[in-house]
Amino acid sequence: MEIATIAGRQHGIVTIAQLLAWYSEATVRRRVREGRLHRVHRGVYAVGHAGLSREGIWLAAVLASGANAALSHLSAAAHWKVSRWPVCLTSVVTVSKHAPDGVDVHRTTHLDARDVTVWRGIPVTNVARMLVDLTDVLTAHQLAYVIHEAEFRRIFSERATHAAMDRARGRRGLGKLKRALELHADGSAGTRSAKEDAFLEGQLVEPLVNTRIEVDFHWPDEQRVVEVDGHGHRRQATRREDARRDAALRQRGWSVERRAS
Repeated sequence: MEIATIAGRQHGIVTIAQLLAWYSEATVRRRVREGRLHRVHRGVYAVGHAGLSREGIWLAAVLASGANAALSHLSAAAHWKVSRWPVCLTSVVTVSKHAPDGVDVHRTTHLDARDVTVWRGIPVTNVARMLVDLTDVLTAHQLAYVIHEAEFRRIFSERATHAAMDRARGRRGLGKLKRALELHADGSAGTRSAKEDAFLEGQLVEPLVNTRIEVDFHWPDEQRVVEVDGHGHRRQATRREDARRDAALRQRGWSVERRAS
């Protein structure tokens, strides 16, 4: 298999080991000088040009982080398409001591093979392990959002998540994931925006969040509803629908408050 073919299957990326299976070290150095190979990380090169896709950047970071490394945390969530948060640095989990520049490396003493898969050509933590890792950076309601999105994409398994939690027993933050699973079981879609996160953080009494009643926040005991409206609510048709729904809730005895984001 020629290098161009290998690179085509690996988002434009090859390793030095793959190069040396075809070329001498002198040839590799010459191709770097000629601009036919571009160093991304130590031992990892882009073929043909340095302009990598997001997937190419992710795979390069994983390959540079040692054997059995995997895309993780918010990068894994973005790869699985269950995240609403920007990814500034590529996050990788590894048992290796490698620490490539510009990569958010999370070291672990053991990475169970059951927690890792390959999706679209990139080694990545599976959804269950991803949720465990995300307890490092997300709240319970944010985790509930990720679970909701994963279930919508039919890649969430509660059984697999509990198994991953058991393998991570003793890890800090698992209580947040347990709470997120409870929220999901109660029908919550979690917080869907930074504005909802900020609003929820300021509440003394925790409301129900984005449940099947189809409002952002509500307190059943108080019959109180709060909607945090984004830019989409400025559309005339959406405003009419909001007004109809607010009127229906008020007829049932609920107070409705709208806050613009």
